[in-house]
Amino acid sequence: MNQIQLPLGMRDLILEECERKRMLQHKLENVFESYGYKEIMTPCIEFHNLYQTAFGTLEDEEIFKFFDQEGKILSLRTDMTVPIARVCATKFNTKEGPFRFRYSSNVYKVRQSFGGKRSEVMDCGIECIGLDSSCDIEVLNLAILVMEEIGAKYTLEIGNTNFFKSACKALQMDKESTARLADLIDRKSMVELKQFVQKLKLSPNAKEFFIQLPWMTGGQEALDMARELSFSTSLLEEVNKLQKLYNDLQALGYKDVITFDLGKVPHLDYYTGIIFGGYVEGVGVSVLSGGRYDKLLSKFGRDLPAIGFSVKIDYCIDVVKCEEKKTVKIYYPKNRMVEALQKANELRKECTVELIEAMCAEVEVA
Repeated sequence: MNQIQLPLGMRDLILEECERKRMLQHKLENVFESYGYKEIMTPCIEFHNLYQTAFGTLEDEEIFKFFDQEGKILSLRTDMTVPIARVCATKFNTKEGPFRFRYSSNVYKVRQSFGGKRSEVMDCGIECIGLDSSCDIEVLNLAILVMEEIGAKYTLEIGNTNFFKSACKALQMDKESTARLADLIDRKSMVELKQFVQKLKLSPNAKEFFIQLPWMTGGQEALDMARELSFSTSLLEEVNKLQKLYNDLQALGYKDVITFDLGKVPHLDYYTGIIFGGYVEGVGVSVLSGGRYDKLLSKFGRDLPAIGFSVKIDYCIDVVKCEEKKTVKIYYPKNRMVEALQKANELRKECTVELIEAMCAEVEVA
């Protein structure tokens, strides 16, 4: 029996877990549909070079890979954004945007060490293609509505890769130093970050900016701190954009669920603007993630701005509560099953019915 095990990062879902997952999936799909997003499905297998094209620095060890009959390398999809970008650049290449797509599909990543994350999860999300950053507020509003559907206390955390990029560009920093800084800031490795920054030939203001960047978190105070430490006009412009977003989100009534993390700087070659993540009470990882990626589609021959996000439904299962359903039990003697089925068919129009053969003289409803 010890050999009957699941691969690392995989999980069986049974009974009520399936019910909670499907219920949340349908709720999110209804929200997306109400915003005009149309469903799209893609194969779970793609050519490996699709991801090599999409990502400048591909984390190859996280991808499930195998070969087809011609010896070409195939991959299980790691996300839905890249396949949808492929579809948009090919099947929609003669159509005018904007395009609003929604999806519910399993995605796969190799987990080297299993620390709460899974190798197979369902992503339920959207991609808004063909609209520039002026539509960021629409997508953030949609993300918040989706978080509300989960039914637990939540926070939406917003960052902006352009804030970090603008600082590096203003200082004419080389790619190697930029990548090293991004990694240390994103991991909030404060001791290593300070040591690395002190070695760089930067002004005291610039050094202080990078050392303090991981601490630029919270609400309005994070933006105030960012504004105070900004050493160039381009940095102030990025802060003002975030301030505008924050003001708009407050006007929509979302002040209490919004936080900022300006030290959130992953995947600099992929994201081109805001990035955001959703967290719910009782789950140790982000359940929603997204951002703006204006350069991705150009790699497939169609230069269109884009933004999107997805919810990893499997991470939410344990905090989602099922709606109670009325269940009726019908007890029947063995020789009166047809009568019991007739009664069950009538009752199933209003509730769930369970048939139970029992030692009784009549068909009984309980």
